[in-house]
Amino acid sequence: MDEPDLTGATVYEAADKPTLGGGRWYVLPDDTTYYQPFGSTPRRALVPASTLRDMPTWTEVTS
Repeated sequence: MDEPDLTGATVYEAADKPTLGGGRWYVLPDDTTYYQPFGSTPRRALVPASTLRDMPTWTEVTS
């Protein structure tokens, strides 16, 4: 499987103990979300973009 193009994605990590959260979440400009476990390939995520943006559980680490 090819890796997705995550150009322009906003990156989030779990706010509480990010290393235990196990990876990063990416939100693309069209609100498509991807999850990337540490050391693995990104895959489509079930978490809605609004959840990543609006809940304190996740922290934006880059934009």
